[in-house]
Amino acid sequence: MMDRAKAWIGDARMRRRGYALSAAAFALLSVLPQPYVARAKIVPQDSSSIGLSSMMNALGGQLGSFASLLGGAKQPIDLYLAVARTPEVGDMVIRSLRMDAPDAYGSARAAQKALKQKIDIHSLTGGMIEVEARTHDPAESQALARAYVTAITERLNALGNDRVLRKRGIVEKRFKEAATRVGRSEAALNAFRRTNNLAAPEAQLGSELSLRAGLQAQLQAKMVELQTARQFQGDENPALQALQSEVASLRAQIARSADPSTGAAGPNVAGLSEVSGKYLDLYRDYRFAQALYEVYARSSEEVTVESIAAETASDAQVVEAPRLDIDRKFNIPAVALLALIVVLAFFTEIYAPATDMRLPLIHPADRRP
Repeated sequence: MMDRAKAWIGDARMRRRGYALSAAAFALLSVLPQPYVARAKIVPQDSSSIGLSSMMNALGGQLGSFASLLGGAKQPIDLYLAVARTPEVGDMVIRSLRMDAPDAYGSARAAQKALKQKIDIHSLTGGMIEVEARTHDPAESQALARAYVTAITERLNALGNDRVLRKRGIVEKRFKEAATRVGRSEAALNAFRRTNNLAAPEAQLGSELSLRAGLQAQLQAKMVELQTARQFQGDENPALQALQSEVASLRAQIARSADPSTGAAGPNVAGLSEVSGKYLDLYRDYRFAQALYEVYARSSEEVTVESIAAETASDAQVVEAPRLDIDRKFNIPAVALLALIVVLAFFTEIYAPATDMRLPLIHPADRRP
């Protein structure tokens, strides 16, 4: 058998007939049976369009960074592409088309192998995902592409709903903690105000500073008036004595404001400076707790809206519905083999004789001089 094969290869006429017959067979197989390609293009929706970041940014400052912690960032296209290629999506397609039935492929494993040969899922520019189904039946190609679009959308929706549920659990827990914290800090601040008789410490501090500044201004004015009166009046003058009494009274009031004390109107400037440190700590805790409460209050409303939107909206928009390509398709393996036969024939029948190259199994008498 080997000797006969070598004889056929060494015979130029038989070899060229073999090339011609092989090329004709592969050329026929390239167009028959005719392949049909159905394509569909989908675009995964940007979760940030209904995510937490849109509302968190309205708070300004560093509070917007909470959105990234709660999952409001846009997912990369590679993640959606990996989801579309998962076996779970293939199983959904097999169940929807009943490809594991006895009259089809007989088992889910055989159907999965068939899908790997018939389906190609890849990404395009602009963040799109293209589903390409290639079979020899136009109806089957369209059905496969349509089933894959539905399966990918349902899978993305399921993952999105799971993400929303986990996000809702985190936000609700933190919202309760934030409400408890703001209530506790507000109670501590109110108790501190009642203890120190402070309605509003900022206003109290401003009024005490204004009072002391007014006393000092009056004292300066009375001192000038007293010096002027001493130049023209004697020490026994009643007006001069009245000025001296007013100056002494103003000095006593200023001295009393320098000593920490608490009256009916609250502490004076010196007394307020002693409690201002603790007040600032309590007020800072209250403001931070209030800011956290506002963040999680808005987050709770955002998660509610997002969960409602997830029930009605799709996580993948169909840019191009499944449809058949209008151009003629060819069987790629047969085309590749046909190209290989043409290259081999060119090499053995034209290139090798032209360059006087010695080839095994070819009789020297068959080579051109």
